[in-house]
Amino acid sequence: MIRHIIPVLLLSSLIFSQEITQKILIESNEESTTPLNSYSTYKVEKVAPTKLKDPNRQSIADVVKDQVGVEAQTYCSNCGAKRLTINGLKGEHTSILIDGIPLHSAVSSFYGVDSIPVNGIEEIEVMRGTGASLTNPESIGGSLDLITVNPLEKIQNYSTSINTNSSFNLSAQNYSALASIPLSKDFGISVGAQFTKQETWDEDENGVTESPERRNFSALFKSRYLPNKKNDLSLRLGISNLRVLGGATNPKKPNSIRPTPAGQSDFNNGSVEEKFTGAPSKITDWISLKRYEGAIHWTNYLSQSMTLNWNSGFARQEQAAIYQHGFDYAHNDNIFVSDLGIEYLINDKNILKAGAFYKSQWLRSASAKLFDQLSIPKDNFDHQSIAAYAKYSFLPSESFEMDFALRLDHLIINWRELTNEVEEFIPAPRFQLRHEITDHLSQRLSYGLGYRAPLTFFESQHGNNENGYKVDISELEKAHSLVYSLSYNTPKFYITAGAHYTRLLNMAYGFESLGNPILYKNTNQNFDIWANDLLLGYKLKEGWMLEGSLEFFKYQDRYTLKLPTAAIEKRFQLKTDFNKGPWNVKLSAILVPSRDISRYGRYRDHYVDRKQFPSPEVRGLKQKDQKAPAFLTIDTSISYLFKKTYTATLGVTNLLDVTQISKGDGPSAWHWHFDHAHYDGLHTWGPNRGREIFLKLSAEL
Repeated sequence: MIRHIIPVLLLSSLIFSQEITQKILIESNEESTTPLNSYSTYKVEKVAPTKLKDPNRQSIADVVKDQVGVEAQTYCSNCGAKRLTINGLKGEHTSILIDGIPLHSAVSSFYGVDSIPVNGIEEIEVMRGTGASLTNPESIGGSLDLITVNPLEKIQNYSTSINTNSSFNLSAQNYSALASIPLSKDFGISVGAQFTKQETWDEDENGVTESPERRNFSALFKSRYLPNKKNDLSLRLGISNLRVLGGATNPKKPNSIRPTPAGQSDFNNGSVEEKFTGAPSKITDWISLKRYEGAIHWTNYLSQSMTLNWNSGFARQEQAAIYQHGFDYAHNDNIFVSDLGIEYLINDKNILKAGAFYKSQWLRSASAKLFDQLSIPKDNFDHQSIAAYAKYSFLPSESFEMDFALRLDHLIINWRELTNEVEEFIPAPRFQLRHEITDHLSQRLSYGLGYRAPLTFFESQHGNNENGYKVDISELEKAHSLVYSLSYNTPKFYITAGAHYTRLLNMAYGFESLGNPILYKNTNQNFDIWANDLLLGYKLKEGWMLEGSLEFFKYQDRYTLKLPTAAIEKRFQLKTDFNKGPWNVKLSAILVPSRDISRYGRYRDHYVDRKQFPSPEVRGLKQKDQKAPAFLTIDTSISYLFKKTYTATLGVTNLLDVTQISKGDGPSAWHWHFDHAHYDGLHTWGPNRGREIFLKLSAEL
């Protein structure tokens, strides 16, 4: 523990968000409607605040699932594992920051995104591409910065909501309370709690769920203290407790690892599309996830032109699971981050920022089946990063700004039982440009090199086969990112076109062969990923907003074959928000065109029926659909505000009741694996929860 504490005394941090001094220098003379952050040199997009109040958006994954450039992928219908992807990169390549501090990692990207509550989040900023944050180089795909409430601003929010399916059976519930209490002009506290529960969903009533039961409790405490005009101190504490049960309807936690796997005799006619008649434990996944977080922030205004920032945080994630694959797995993942930076306003045209960064992460795991019985080596690791960074901002005028930055990082990764270690020194340059061409037209250009330590393997491919795994990682994953956007904005109309290019190098991947352990190593291929989009909005009249977006993702086949889940390739959205007096009406429609999902991962190995034989082709087995059809989802709601305090909302999600089952292709499959097939819920490509009706009551005091 001493080796983790000593660097803390030496190194620390600077929040990457735009500085107050820059906001003073760059002021808008006209009210703006665009979700683009006008003050940021980098392309920063803000998530609509109304999404944080939507009762059907229980977690951060729910909030950002329809954000331009972002996809919330459900990897497994049994365990409900979520992956937040940005710009078409993998879920492990998305970084989640809380108040600018990177307390999440690839380990928590699997189930941890469902444990992050909406309660207490005031704003979400989306940064697509590498280079957006000097204190977070691991955002190869991009970053989500969750900005929590300000305790010095009085807030009291209370809400309760319930969802039912079309048969009016309870399908979800959400209860939330948050209070920010300024005890004086210099000191305030915020306290909040949220409980959410989502029931299982079995659309075809065959005894196998397409969406698991998920319940989560979270609590937040935050304080802020201004002892004098030169100091600003804040403390944040948070806990969350997530439980997921999926596979069987009315699921229960398995008492032990199931002795035999699901076979063809457990389904009528051996088909996953027919009734499941076997023991529920054969298809049940149970996951328990607990997170504990703490963070401190100190800002010291040394002078009118110099500011010191210190940010430090710690997070511990404890996971325990029993999977229907026939094994158990548990880990505790610990992250400590500290960051110290100083910013100097040389004059109104030149700003200098420099800082030092330290991160330590260590994971310890356990499994009675894998590690104790089968003697597979544990995936324990230690990871340490020490870095220094500097940024120079040049503002020759209010309409033009350039940032030049460099981060120097020394990383060490040691898999304690896998006889594999990586040590590397990396210089990472960054460049950003903002140009206000006219009062309404602006452009942004950025380039950055990002890198990531491929730390965890066990969860990244949803378990390993019975032969275990080996690690031969010799390089860090790296990515060059180029982002360009052109935006036209007036008080009534905005349009933003964006092009995002990523070249991914050294991607870590698990290579499988018959009878051998999975070998995790770096690929020797480079991958080019494009994400292009157009976002536009128009204020039809006061209180009535219309927004539309078009997204296009381009992937190489050799890249898609290494993705675990079929990604969207095109997406078109149309949304409207109408306010008149106490009434508010929302409508959202999302169209996803058809895709060839045989390009992705192991989808070509998914079958409807099963006969244990070395070759499915020889026995004429029915393959799962290899083309995902186009689908359209529509959500709508109507709200009424009374007494300027209380709001009642009635709404419907997935109005057309579109699911994979309704399209004739559920997520359940016999996954053919070399010389055998096992049951799995990985054939996911679309919605797996049907129409839900919800009622929400809320109060803002």
